[in-house]
Amino acid sequence: MASHTKTTARTQKKKSAGAKSYIEYKDVDPGVETALYYGFTPLDTPLTIVKEDREKARELGYEDRTEPSTLGPTIEEKVALLRHYEEKNLSSHAQPIMFCTELLSGGTGKKHAGERRISFEIMGTGKSIAEATLIQTAFATLREEGHTELTLTLNSVGDRESMNRFLRELGNYYRKHIALLPQSCKTLLRKNPLDLLKCTHEKCALLAESAPKSIGSLGDESRRHFKEVLEFLEELQIPYRIDPGLIGNRLFATETLFEIRETLHDGTERLLCAGTRYNGLGKRLGHKKEVPSIGMNLRFMKEVKENPATRRIRFRKPSIFFLQLGFCAKLKSLRVIEMMRQVRIPLYQALNRDKLLSQISSAENLRIPYSIILGQREALENSVIVRNTSSRAQETIKLKDLTEYFKKMKLG
Repeated sequence: MASHTKTTARTQKKKSAGAKSYIEYKDVDPGVETALYYGFTPLDTPLTIVKEDREKARELGYEDRTEPSTLGPTIEEKVALLRHYEEKNLSSHAQPIMFCTELLSGGTGKKHAGERRISFEIMGTGKSIAEATLIQTAFATLREEGHTELTLTLNSVGDRESMNRFLRELGNYYRKHIALLPQSCKTLLRKNPLDLLKCTHEKCALLAESAPKSIGSLGDESRRHFKEVLEFLEELQIPYRIDPGLIGNRLFATETLFEIRETLHDGTERLLCAGTRYNGLGKRLGHKKEVPSIGMNLRFMKEVKENPATRRIRFRKPSIFFLQLGFCAKLKSLRVIEMMRQVRIPLYQALNRDKLLSQISSAENLRIPYSIILGQREALENSVIVRNTSSRAQETIKLKDLTEYFKKMKLG
């Protein structure tokens, strides 16, 4: 669980002396409880897309036209999220900022197509652990909701330079084959060659199969970043498929894009999650500093009664801080958090930080009784170090014994 900001809907309650303390979240969707274990915090109120957001989206080139309802994030949503980041001065808080919220359209407070749709955002970091955290949170949340037949597809479009290189190669490819394009589709080439990849016309579909792929245009840094994302997925044992057709909205999409679908009994698929990075949008909106960010929209299928009792979560305040050092340790970190989540033991964490001293400082400032330390050696040996903050005594515990160890200490 990451450090919380003042933008959250929570009140901390304590019973008698020595009793456990809790963080209480009021008027939040019960579906976000799993995400709390990974460091996300619900906002006080749903984030509303206002007129100013729509105007800025149009200035960036967004066309205000009627489109079928989709789950994928829109430019208006991302503009609203970055506005929230600026208005709340979240850059002054420890980065990254991790929160979840309902995104409402318009000033009327209406939900998107009447769906339970929650946005999960990690703002202020460009590291690959952010992608892994979102995807792992999505899978854990959906499985808690009863979804089992889940499929992950993902792709990378790289940074802005990578995307421009891809667009040039794609345009050149279609110009070489322009004679094969239907007359109605030749205008798409002039306007946006990416639209040809989505065209359902038989000739366009055949050309799209042999068209250049965005992953082939990645620069060195973007290629390294995507490789790390895949390494996290393999460590988490999340099966995936790279889908070259997953391009996203060129107005804001950068680096990693992903979707999670559920296979239904009749063989059809239902989209439950869609996410993307939007690293380059902040400065285009006039912000002084860039805000590397990634977010996803998650669709909840279970009905929730409007009884206030069902819109309240009592979450135990963490007594453990999880620290990690080195990339091998970072790869295993989300597995450790999931192990603890399954027995309802919450953790504070700073997965986006690399320096151990910085993480230890955070743990001491929060006066956390215990720390779990996972270093390179421990990662290789499938163990962790458990440290008592007050006595500074520590012992090595095998990962398979970790949850039982804390249960015996009455933390589980």
